[in-house]
Amino acid sequence: MRLSLTLPIAGAVLVLLAGCQTPRQKEAEARRLAWEDSFSRRLVNIENRIFDLESSLALLRRDQNAIDQRLAGILNSSSTIGAAQRAEIESLRKELEQTRGSNEKKMAIILDEIARENERILKSIREGRGSAGYAQGYEHVVRSGETVSTIAREYNTTVDAIVAANQLANPNAIRVGQILFIPQ
Repeated sequence: MRLSLTLPIAGAVLVLLAGCQTPRQKEAEARRLAWEDSFSRRLVNIENRIFDLESSLALLRRDQNAIDQRLAGILNSSSTIGAAQRAEIESLRKELEQTRGSNEKKMAIILDEIARENERILKSIREGRGSAGYAQGYEHVVRSGETVSTIAREYNTTVDAIVAANQLANPNAIRVGQILFIPQ
């Protein structure tokens, strides 16, 4: 009688404790979430900057092309343009080309800055993984139908190693496109 009552109570206690975390686990989870949030914000910021730059560049190109077409139209439509006006139009065309070149150089500088920021982010990610003891390994992009178990088999490693290296709270909750670090 006593055994039959003890088993359900023990089972209920185990169910209640299954979701509990130790203070160390809670602290690690909080650090992981803060780390992910920080990188997510930086990534969104970079994506927004790229979008703004692409939009600005498209507007500049459109305006420059419109000016170029207007200049060509003036040259082609008027036979009464004198040498001074033609020289002025050619001067404006050269200035327009210089502006295009300048804008392209500025864009290259900004893209280099973004690339450096991406490198800093990747370095931080690698250092974070390295401090967990996983300095070497592979990056894997999760494909449709994959599980941590199938990925572990593919790289000849364990599920636990992948879960630890990526600080996965729930290994069943990976998503397509997610990048996982696979330790060697």
